Amino acid sequence: IDDENRVSPTLASSGDISVEWERKVGDGSVTTTVTPNDSIDVEWKDADWTANINMPIDGTEITGANVGIKREVNF
Repeated sequence: IDDENRVSPTLASSGDISVEWERKVGDGSVTTTVTPNDSIDVEWKDADWTANINMPIDGTEITGANVGIKREVNF
């Protein structure tokens, strides 16, 4: 779309579709992927930190959330 936003649809041979949106934020980015009737996935990268959120969905209902946070450490 522009220098800070990217949208990428995916269509599988089975007919399944997903849409990914990436937004650059400062030195990092936030990427959200929506797969209908499956999940919403969000990945936030900020320098050495990465946060991942996975929310399974069933229709229009979010059925839970899984959150992971990690930091890359170089010695």
